[in-house]
Amino acid sequence: MTLQRRVGQTPKTALFCRNHREYLEHAAEIGAQNPEKPITFRASTTWKSAQIAVGVHGPRRIYLVPIGGQGLVEYQATLEEVELYPEPNTRVTQELLENCLPETRDEGLWEEYGETVRTLYVISHCRRLASPFPFTALTKLFDSKPIDRNYGYSYAICYEYCPRCESSPCGC
Repeated sequence: MTLQRRVGQTPKTALFCRNHREYLEHAAEIGAQNPEKPITFRASTTWKSAQIAVGVHGPRRIYLVPIGGQGLVEYQATLEEVELYPEPNTRVTQELLENCLPETRDEGLWEEYGETVRTLYVISHCRRLASPFPFTALTKLFDSKPIDRNYGYSYAICYEYCPRCESSPCGC
């Protein structure tokens, strides 16, 4: 079964992602003041399946784990948009980059850092969770297995997490 078909048949999908704590904290501060304000982040990997998930069902929940943290989902937001292979100086790319955090706004598409931005992703409604949970409690849509503690990828499509029954997908 193709990912697009699987996502189409599974409306309660979400995304798991890692990012830097200071960026997540700042995004949560913005989210507390203005929840609908879009915030654009960059990724060096191509988030094709995330683009498919957003394209099929619209905005998705995104679970954010601080890089170098204790493996806990500490933040949650709404993934609004995913732009693959952004081109410098296009209107779309420039508009998305205008929504970056002030501390990363001048990074462009990382040309000067020797890396390539393959994905721009836009979140809103970012907030710190009152009860963080292990990202290993999330189940990947791809193979219906929990995300492994040593999972090396930057993101994964997963089932939404249910805090009531503390599982993904919901077992209530």
